[in-house]
Amino acid sequence: MTTRKNPPFHVVEPINDDSNPADDLSTFQGCLTRIRDGEGSDGMLWPEENLSDGRRQSLARIDRAAVGILTAVEMLHAANRCTTMATPRRHLDEGVVEGLFFACRELAELVCREVRPA
Repeated sequence: MTTRKNPPFHVVEPINDDSNPADDLSTFQGCLTRIRDGEGSDGMLWPEENLSDGRRQSLARIDRAAVGILTAVEMLHAANRCTTMATPRRHLDEGVVEGLFFACRELAELVCREVRPA
């Protein structure tokens, strides 16, 4: 078996790559870590620094869930409007609508659970 001295592809050192953001924003693992560390729906860490790390993470989860609820409810509203105004072949499938309701319910339960003080 032979070993390569050089990788088979061009390696760009992150230090010299000015067009790429920092590793915590440009890699899957970095993004996942930021989300778990308390990144809110705006992509920023929770701004209140006088809270415990756990509470900041909780508030970030609440923020993300609230935006998820808002998005799902807007989709349900559009589906309802489509049902009243469009022809039946343009309606959303009942399974999709039911899935959106379940998503809203689960996200709301997460908000209720996270908003309570520890």
